[in-house]
Amino acid sequence: MPEKAEDFVRQGIDYHEVGDITKATQFFRTAAEMGDPVGMLMYGLAVRHGWGCTSNRQLAFQYLQKSAEHAVGDLKSRDSFASTAAKGELVLAIYELGICFRHGWGAEKNKKTAAYYFEIAANLGDPDAQNDLAWCYYHGVGVKKDMFKAAKYYRLAAAQGVEMVGNSWIWKDKYGGVPASPAANN
Repeated sequence: MPEKAEDFVRQGIDYHEVGDITKATQFFRTAAEMGDPVGMLMYGLAVRHGWGCTSNRQLAFQYLQKSAEHAVGDLKSRDSFASTAAKGELVLAIYELGICFRHGWGAEKNKKTAAYYFEIAANLGDPDAQNDLAWCYYHGVGVKKDMFKAAKYYRLAAAQGVEMVGNSWIWKDKYGGVPASPAANN
């Protein structure tokens, strides 16, 4: 039986990978109750989606918020991230708060607040947040419509493999993309 919170997280991930989501959620809950921010993230996601438990979006929001608060604190200290993977998971908590506000899952629906969290996570390198923030700028949802910023964040997401069909416009020089090479004009 695991003793440290991070061991409970690892065990939960192992159970999740073999499809035993009920046991996975139990391990994530234990890690979350022990104060592990990654455990809080994983338990929050499990509870939000009803993975091996009854869905409870308000409780999920609380755990995601606690995880994101740890992420912000850890990011400010800059030295407490044990690994790049843990940093990515905690940035995911910030992004997931944006998702909660976008859809009204456990919190009042607020597109401006959703875009705010997307921007934080996007600037920390999360490709899904970059893509969602670009969409917000493209459509003027929660932020003022800004095609230059939309293109910027779509390009950042594309650089990490998240591409959208029909987004070739983001590479145009007028949106800050790479200008076409002279050979491309022949």
